[in-house]
Amino acid sequence: MSMALLILGMGLCSFLPRYLPLAVFADREMPPLVQTLLRYTPPAVLAALVFPAVLTPSGRGVELTLSNPYLIGGVVAFVAGLISKRFLLVTAIGIAAFYLSRALLG
Repeated sequence: MSMALLILGMGLCSFLPRYLPLAVFADREMPPLVQTLLRYTPPAVLAALVFPAVLTPSGRGVELTLSNPYLIGGVVAFVAGLISKRFLLVTAIGIAAFYLSRALLG
């Protein structure tokens, strides 16, 4: 298989799932159930990206210990997010908690 066909195929695999719903629903309103379900997409994607990095930082299994600075930073950021709901502040607090716990734990 040539490199150009491979690039074209991967481009279509990336483009079509994004374009088809826009083409189908462009001239009509989405059903209420679909609208409700789509509201949960960003948190689900964020969780799918964050949880593996926080819970298995070494890639060798789940590390639910206080010696895991990723877990400490993630929990502190989660609590800060529940309290403040300000993205930059939560990010700064989570990063600070991560580096502080990493420095203290070694």
